Amino acid sequence: MIEINELTKEYISGKEKVFAVNNISATINMNEFITVIGQSGSGKSTLLTLLGGLSKPTSGSIVVDDIDIYNLSSKQLAKFRHEYIGFVFQSFQLVNYLTVEENVLLPLAITNIKNKEQKELAEKSLTSVGLANKRKRLMSELSGGEQQRVAIARALINDPLIILADEPTGNLDTETSKAIMKIFLELKSSGKSIIMVTHNKEFTQYSDRSIELSDGEIVNRTYLDLSGTYESEAV
Repeated sequence: MIEINELTKEYISGKEKVFAVNNISATINMNEFITVIGQSGSGKSTLLTLLGGLSKPTSGSIVVDDIDIYNLSSKQLAKFRHEYIGFVFQSFQLVNYLTVEENVLLPLAITNIKNKEQKELAEKSLTSVGLANKRKRLMSELSGGEQQRVAIARALINDPLIILADEPTGNLDTETSKAIMKIFLELKSSGKSIIMVTHNKEFTQYSDRSIELSDGEIVNRTYLDLSGTYESEAV
C-alpha cells in the first residue's frame, strides 16, 4: 500500500547539510500497525510529515496505492490527504473555543457535504471513540485523554485508509495511554493502517512491526511473527 523509496530530507544548517531522513526505503502493507521509534532528533516526525504529504523530500519518492504523491499538484495533493490520511498529533491541535463536535467537523469545512450529513459523520466518529455524549462540550471541560480522543475522531471524519499519529500518548498518563492504544487496535481491526511515531519502546507491543530510526536512518526493524514473538533485524 505504501512504498517508501530511497527517501531523503536534508536541511542546511550554517555551512553543513543535516539529514533529517537519510535514504530510507520501506514497504508498509494495507491494514498494518507500524510503530516508528527512536530518540528525539532521529527523524521520526520528519518521516511522518513526508508520509502525509506535508513536507516535500529532497529526493526519493512515496507511492501510496499506486499514487506517487510528490508528483501531484498542490490541489491534487490536498485531495489525496483528504481522501487517504488522518492526522493525530501529540499536542492535539484542537480549537479551545469550539465544541467537541465543531472540532471534529473542521476537516469537512472545505467540502460540499451537506450539514446534516456532516453531523451524522461527526456522531459516527465520536461514537467510535466513546465521546458521542460529549459532543457539545468545550475543550476546557475535557480531560487530556478525552481531548486526544477528540483528535482521533477528527482524524476519522473523512474515513481515511491511513492514520498517521505523532507521539499521540506523549502528554498522557499510563492508563490513558493504554486506552488510546486500544482505540488504535480497534481502528486496525476495522481496516485502517496505523503508522505511529513514539519514543517509548513499550508501545511496540501493540504493533505488527516497528522501525527504529537513528540520525535519519533505519537501524533496526522488528517483526511480530505468526507465533506471536518478535524477531529483530539490525540494518
